[in-house]
Amino acid sequence: MKKQLMTFTLGALLVTGLTLPASTPVEAATSYKVKVTTNILNVRTGPSTSYQKVGSAKLGQTFSYLGATGSWTKINYNGSTKYVSSTYVKKYSAPFLMPTKGTLTQGYGPASGKYGYTFHNGIDLAAAKGTPVQAAATGQVIVARNYGAYGNHVMISHTINGQAYTSVYAHMDRLNVVKGQTITKGANIGTVGNTGNSFGSHLHFEIHKDKYVYSSSTAANSVNPYTLF
Repeated sequence: MKKQLMTFTLGALLVTGLTLPASTPVEAATSYKVKVTTNILNVRTGPSTSYQKVGSAKLGQTFSYLGATGSWTKINYNGSTKYVSSTYVKKYSAPFLMPTKGTLTQGYGPASGKYGYTFHNGIDLAAAKGTPVQAAATGQVIVARNYGAYGNHVMISHTINGQAYTSVYAHMDRLNVVKGQTITKGANIGTVGNTGNSFGSHLHFEIHKDKYVYSSSTAANSVNPYTLF
């Protein structure tokens, strides 16, 4: 399969009138990110230092990987395809997965207070009832019950690169796990629902550093999930 994709990519270049040196391999894109490993990394329009520099990336920044040409890595840079030297990036695996497929209806951060809170400690993803929910990371189920405003909900404790986290999955329809169960990243833990204080089928998802701490007015120890996907 990889060989077929490589042939197609080269064919597409020839059709558009572009050519590559015979010794330049083109690698098919895969779905992961790369992280910058040097203080400042030049971003260019093509796979060589002869191409125009259009920006720079800082140590620790991550970008979606779009493929490779020779010793250059193709990345998504501000919504467009650009190139960086492969010497100064490495494959990066995001700590957490998106827990379900859905539409973001409320983000993380300050809220109006209409529903009794002035800070939204997670994200809301609208999806049809019964849509699968997956564990965002490997860990142990510490809560799996129907209780309070969260309705049917699951909490999972994780340790990632020495840091403890707790993830929360609320308003679910079905729960497919039990307290004490060890769960792997991406495993099904239940389905999207409309239980508890919920106004329409959706998943409310939170990530907390260390143990779960609730606050209706501040971030407390919660973090924006999008910074960890």
